[in-house]
Amino acid sequence: GTSTFMEALAANGTTNIQTSVTGVTASKRRFIDDRRDQPFDKRLRFSVRQTESAYRYRDIVVRKQDGFTHILLSTKSSEHNSLNPEVMKEVQSALNTAAADDSKLVLFSAVGSIFCCGLDFIYFIRRLTDDRKKESTKMAEAIRNFVNTFIQFKKPIIVAVNGPAIGLGASILPLCDVVWANEKAWFQTPYTTFGQSPDGCSSLTFPRIMGLAS
Repeated sequence: GTSTFMEALAANGTTNIQTSVTGVTASKRRFIDDRRDQPFDKRLRFSVRQTESAYRYRDIVVRKQDGFTHILLSTKSSEHNSLNPEVMKEVQSALNTAAADDSKLVLFSAVGSIFCCGLDFIYFIRRLTDDRKKESTKMAEAIRNFVNTFIQFKKPIIVAVNGPAIGLGASILPLCDVVWANEKAWFQTPYTTFGQSPDGCSSLTFPRIMGLAS
C-alpha cells in the first residue's frame, strides 16, 4: 500500500505539458506574471479519465488505491481547476465516501500543471441575478460546507501541489495534514485585488503558520 501511494504522489505533476493561468475573469486585471507556460491541455484530462473504470464524477477523478483514496481535480464545468458549487460538491462527496470506507488516508491532487485557481468567479457573477442577496447566501453556504468538509475529515489528507494554487486553492492547504509541492508550484491569495475577504479560514491559519507580519 505504501509503495503504491508513494508512486502516485511522485507521479503527480511530472507531466511535460506546460500551462498558463491568465486570470480569474476577463474584467479583472491579470494578477499572474508570465510563467513561460502554455494553455491547459484537456487531452491530459481525457487520458486520465480513459484509464478509470468509473465515470461517476464530472469534475474530479477518484481512484481507489491500496489503502488510500486518490482525488484529482479535473474540471469540466470550470477552467483551470477552479471551484464552483458543482466541483465543491463532488469533492465533498468523494471525501465523505473516503471517510466511510477502508481508506486510511486521502491523496488530493490535480490533473495538468495547475493545481487550483480558487473560486470560479465567472460562475458566481453569472448567477448574481436580480436577487443578489439570495444568490450570495447560496454561494457563501456552498463555500462554507466545502471548507467544513476539510475541517471535519478525520483521516489524514495529503495534498500534492503541482502548479499554481490561488485563493481558495491555497487557503484550504493548511486545513490538510501534509502538503507536498513540486518545483512548479506557487501560491497566491489576491483577496485585496478582487475586493474579497479571506476564505478557507486563512485569516486564522496563515498567521499561525507564517506569523502575523507575513
